[in-house]
Amino acid sequence: MNKKVIVGFSGGKDSTAALIILKKKGYDVHALTMKIGLNGEEENIEKIGNLANILEVPLKVLDVKDIFKEKVIDYFINSYKSGITPNPCVICNKEVKFKILKDFAFIKERADFYATGHYANRIEIHGEFFLKEPAEKEKSQNYFLSMINRKDLKNIIFPLADVKINEVKRIVKDLTLANIKESQDICFLQHNSLTDYLKKYLLSDAFKKGDILDVKGNKIGTHNGALYFTIGQRRGTKFSSDRKQYVIKKDINNNTIYLGEEKLLYSNDLIVKKPVFWRKIERGELLKVKVRYLSKSSEAYVIEVSDDFIKARFKAPKRAVTPGQIGVFYDKDIIVASGYIV
Repeated sequence: MNKKVIVGFSGGKDSTAALIILKKKGYDVHALTMKIGLNGEEENIEKIGNLANILEVPLKVLDVKDIFKEKVIDYFINSYKSGITPNPCVICNKEVKFKILKDFAFIKERADFYATGHYANRIEIHGEFFLKEPAEKEKSQNYFLSMINRKDLKNIIFPLADVKINEVKRIVKDLTLANIKESQDICFLQHNSLTDYLKKYLLSDAFKKGDILDVKGNKIGTHNGALYFTIGQRRGTKFSSDRKQYVIKKDINNNTIYLGEEKLLYSNDLIVKKPVFWRKIERGELLKVKVRYLSKSSEAYVIEVSDDFIKARFKAPKRAVTPGQIGVFYDKDIIVASGYIV
């Protein structure tokens, strides 16, 4: 085949399997990894280089730490500071892996294709490419890719589109991998807890004690910082009752959280801002929606749509719709739109 393909390469099982699959298919395979400024990164990159040598593929290292900080880490910190729950993996794919790395592959390296180890698939419909579910649906990462530029899919390859996880493990079983973390992990936290990480970047006022209130506004306890909590959380409130109580609301400005019964977590409507449209969607259209990566999809009718937002109404109320997360709209198993939940 001799077509040149650049593989986004972390040295983990998925990107390694993807690289091996492409080599077996006859592509001219090159590996590309990125420097994002983590502790111990040089040692890890050395391991990635050793693995690339064993696989007999040339490796290039791209320093993206400045853009990674600006687009991913700052977004992550500012989201918590604003009281919303971010999804850094979606933003990393949008701004780094499928922008900076992809552009480097095509513009600097003059590659024919760019590939990654995501469990994702693509389909062509009337000359346009869309994301669809891979064979390994339990590992699908389409949710994390929902905000990339769909026009880029023309020259993107997902080698794991038709591959099951057991086959991936078989392909790499005799290799010493450079990275054994799951790709859903927040890489830049490393060994830090979320609390410890945020303390490095936020003012001490963000961590002062605040009030826990019930649905009527009565004080029922205290906490160590409202920004630690997410909608639907029960553990960590240190509040005991004869009924289970969940975080149903946060007020970052006043450093308070509100607890209530689970039934209060359910929403009838969903609004997403800054939507990414993979195709035109219409008012009245019934679509499936995911409001977080691990949630099951729910059916919802589109009731308003514009360039700035999408509003949908669930057929059945949906639990813990969380501001800051990504709402992804599907037509069957094909992504048609996504945006930030408000």
